[in-house]
Amino acid sequence: MLGFIGCKKTEKSSLQKESSNQIVVGHIDSLYSEILGESRKLWIHTTTHFEIFYTELDDKNIKEIADSLEANYSRIVTHLQSEKLPVVKINFYSNITSLQIAVQSIEPNLPIWAIGLATSVSQIHLLSPNHPKQDFRTMIHNTIHEFAHCVSYNINSNIANNPRWLWEAVAIYESNHYPEPQKISYLVNQNPPSLNELNQFTNTYIYEVGFFIAEFIVETKGNIGLNELIKNNGDLKKTMNLNEEEFTKQWFLYVKKKYGI
Repeated sequence: MLGFIGCKKTEKSSLQKESSNQIVVGHIDSLYSEILGESRKLWIHTTTHFEIFYTELDDKNIKEIADSLEANYSRIVTHLQSEKLPVVKINFYSNITSLQIAVQSIEPNLPIWAIGLATSVSQIHLLSPNHPKQDFRTMIHNTIHEFAHCVSYNINSNIANNPRWLWEAVAIYESNHYPEPQKISYLVNQNPPSLNELNQFTNTYIYEVGFFIAEFIVETKGNIGLNELIKNNGDLKKTMNLNEEEFTKQWFLYVKKKYGI
């Protein structure tokens, strides 16, 4: 899968190690330099389960970022009942243009609001957690979110956005991205979105309600329920014995009762 574009080795014949977990692999140049007018040092930070490709923007707290990923690895893999994953390569980009260039052969029409994506069981591309316009803690959650996508890929290689509501709900739940339902106007107005609406790429409601949908599934069918739905691409009738309309009514009723809206 696609990693960094236009990387070349340093002048030394072997990779340059700066610490036990850090290797300098070169400078971002070539296509990056032509478009961005800059050349930046590139490092890899290695852990048991991840290889993180990053630039000087993340140098000050790369260990904190890596530790957050490792701290959630076993929980997510166990919760979704996945087999062991290959080492996951995470590519951080210092600006949105770099990210778009890197993934254009995979996702040429990246939505303007997108700041990252998992492209396989072992590849993540994401805007840097230290980007000046992003909140660091939120971006850590987003990185864990993308890793949860990798775990879903490992269970079913055909699950990506198929269906979208499930693909995102699982990742949002596993990254503990919990919004306040009392602040979501359409839920307060008793008008939950349909699964068809949540499947539309122009609709971002899934990022607001995905946690509650996955929580409802786990409360109703346990962890095995999420695993089965990932395996069967969201076959609600088979796993939940509900059609789409019934499912929407049931998860919203669950939210109303639990959260008092």
